[in-house]
Amino acid sequence: MFKKSFILLVLILLFSGSVFAVRLIDPLSKTLSLDETNFVGTVAVGNTIELIFSKELVDKYENLQLVTPLPTGFDYEIKVEMESIKMFIHVPQNAPVGNYPFTIELSGPAKSDKVPLSFEVLKNALDVSPADISEASTNVNSPAEYNLFFINKSDSDAVFVVSTNLPNNWMNENPLNNEKYSKEVVVPRRGNLQEKISVYPRLQGEKEFVVSIAFEDTSKEFAFKVNAKPTLKSKLETVMYGLPFYSFSMLPSYFINSLFSFYIN
Repeated sequence: MFKKSFILLVLILLFSGSVFAVRLIDPLSKTLSLDETNFVGTVAVGNTIELIFSKELVDKYENLQLVTPLPTGFDYEIKVEMESIKMFIHVPQNAPVGNYPFTIELSGPAKSDKVPLSFEVLKNALDVSPADISEASTNVNSPAEYNLFFINKSDSDAVFVVSTNLPNNWMNENPLNNEKYSKEVVVPRRGNLQEKISVYPRLQGEKEFVVSIAFEDTSKEFAFKVNAKPTLKSKLETVMYGLPFYSFSMLPSYFINSLFSFYIN
């Protein structure tokens, strides 16, 4: 009888220990130790590492708070969800590379646990390059497409910001759209991504331009060229981008031509 009771007690203790283990779901799936520092992943400078902790039981963990402060310039936010608690740590672009230890406290009606953690800030964890061609031919007002290949070697999603030195309406399908072009490309952790950049030339001929990609605390620039061939529609709608330079007496005929251009595909 005593032997059975002892075995039952051991099973209960083991079960309780597993139930009340602190579990990290992302970016690394692991059971966390309360007695030693737990490494939770890497993040590139200027990006955000997302830590997801399991609540395990509904009545176990309800809150998370930071016990030790993060370095100056770092910021964080906490989101409590139905089955997990998320912590987002935002790393500034000028953060020194290295390991950053900190401590959190998970608390609930059943118990509270202080957990020592650390993450590593990396530099040169991200990269980008042209995927294929650097020169393309198309018709005026038709898209010329270029592919960029992005690499992320960190344990956190990474953001790249793409811009060009072309006129704004060259980067928008609508020729009358002059909104400033800026495109964010999010590359998943430990992942690669190919992203397409479309250019809509508004004038015939060759045009060289530069694509800039900002990431981490740096940026890269790549030279491209587009060769735009004229179409009947593009010739007739020229007046839509400015008044004729010849004489105002020709304005009525230019205006008629521009209206006619709307009916040409």
